[in-house]
Amino acid sequence: MSDLEFERLARRIVWLTLASAGLSGCGGSATPPGTAAGANEPQGSLSEPPTSESAAPPNVTPAPESTTPQSTPQGEACLPSGQRSVLAGLHPAVPVDYLGMLMPGDKNTLLESVGTPCAGAKDPAQCKAALAALKSNTRFPNTGSPFDPGRQIVYTRGDEVGLLTTTADLKEFLGPIDTVGEAILWVWADGYFMESCSEAESNAKQTADGFELTTKKTVTFCQPIATYRFKLNVKPDGAVNVLSKTLESSSPACVGRQSAGVVRSANADADPRGKYFADCAQLERAAVIAFERLSRELEALGAPLELLRDAERARQDEVRHAATMEKLAAHFDTAVGEVRVEDVPLRNAFEVALENAVEGCVRESFAALVGLWQSERASTDLQQALREIAVDELRHAALSWRVARWLEPRLSDEERSQVERARKLAFNELSTATQDLSGALTRDLGVPNAAEAHELVQRLGAQLGLS
Repeated sequence: MSDLEFERLARRIVWLTLASAGLSGCGGSATPPGTAAGANEPQGSLSEPPTSESAAPPNVTPAPESTTPQSTPQGEACLPSGQRSVLAGLHPAVPVDYLGMLMPGDKNTLLESVGTPCAGAKDPAQCKAALAALKSNTRFPNTGSPFDPGRQIVYTRGDEVGLLTTTADLKEFLGPIDTVGEAILWVWADGYFMESCSEAESNAKQTADGFELTTKKTVTFCQPIATYRFKLNVKPDGAVNVLSKTLESSSPACVGRQSAGVVRSANADADPRGKYFADCAQLERAAVIAFERLSRELEALGAPLELLRDAERARQDEVRHAATMEKLAAHFDTAVGEVRVEDVPLRNAFEVALENAVEGCVRESFAALVGLWQSERASTDLQQALREIAVDELRHAALSWRVARWLEPRLSDEERSQVERARKLAFNELSTATQDLSGALTRDLGVPNAAEAHELVQRLGAQLGLS
C-alpha cells in the first residue's frame, strides 16, 4: 500500500476510535488494503515435555563409524561477558566432543562453545564441513531480548554432527535433567534468562525433587513491554512448575522498528512521564540500527532502489526521533539508559521477512496509530513534537508493508507460511495485552488506556486482515 493509503487508513481508525469514546480527533478516508497476514508458531510449553515415544529425533547427520567420546567437556560456567554459559555443566544422554551456540544467519555467528569441534572424528575435515552445512529455519526463542532472532545448538560426537532447534530435540539429547546446568539450559530453551553469572550462582540450586531456579522472562513485547521474575521448579523429567511470578519491569512505550541483537538497559523508574520518554528514546535509537540493517540487507537481496532510499530516509527520521524523545525525557528530569548492540551478520530473505512481518507490519503499524492518537490527546505543549513523529511513523509502517509485498513472494511456501503465522501471533499478542497506566501518562502524554488501545488494535486488525 502507498504511504498516502496507509496514512488515510490510520487516521480513519484513530478518528473512529476517538468518536466511539466521545472524544474529538483527526479524520480522513480509508482505502482498506488487501494484504496477507502471518506469524511464528511457538515450539510448545516446557511444562509438558514430550515423551520418548513422541519426541522427534534430533536433526543429525550420522556417520556409520563414528567414535563416541567417553565424557562431555564441562566448560566454564561464567563467560568473559559476565553472563552464565548455558552450555556448561551438561551431562547429555550420550557424551559429545563439542557444543556450540549459534545466532542463525546466512553466516551463523558462534556465541559460545564448549570443547573442540570434531575432536574425535576419524575424518575431521569432512566432519567440520558437515557441521558448517547444518541449516534450519527453526530455532529456540529469544533469550531476554524481545527482538532476538533466536538460537540454535550444534554438537559433534565422533564423526557425527547434530543440530538442536526444538525442545523435543533437546529433551532426547539431554535425557533426564540431572545437573544445574541442564536445568538452566532447559528453561533457557523456553525463553527464560539470567542476566549474569553471579545471578545464576545465587538463583539456581538442587532440591529433593529437581532444581529451583529464579529467572526472568519477557512475556509481552509491545503494549506493554513486560518482563517478569519467575521462581521455577524443574523436575528430572523436564516438567516445569511456576512457584512464583512477579513483575520485574513494564513499559507502555512501543515505538519504532526493533531488530535482533539490540539490548536496552533499564531506565530510572521515577516520574512515569520521564521514564516513558526515556524508554521511547531507547527504542528510537534501536530503530536507527534496525533501519540501517534493513537497508543493508535489502541491498544484499537485490531490492529496488525505491525501498533502499525509503529505508535510509527512515533511518534519518529515527535519528531525529531519538533526539526529540531524549529532550522530552530531560524535560521530566530523566536520563536515558544505554542501548547495546550485538553484532548480527547479514540475514537471509526469510529472516528479514520474518522480522519485517512482526516488527514492521504489526508493531510499527500499531505504534503509528498510538503516535497519531497521542498527537490528538497529549497536552498542548507536547502535541506538535508527537505529531511530527507520528507522520514519519505512518510512512515507516507503510514501508513495512511494501517490503513485505516485494520480499515475501521470493520465499518458499513453507517460509511464507511461517511468516504469516509470525505476523498473526504478533497481532494476537497486541490484542490480548493490557496495561495499567498512571493517570499522568494518559492525561499528559495522551497514551491510550487499555480499552482505547484494544479498540485501536481491533480496528487495525480488521483493516489489515490480521484479526
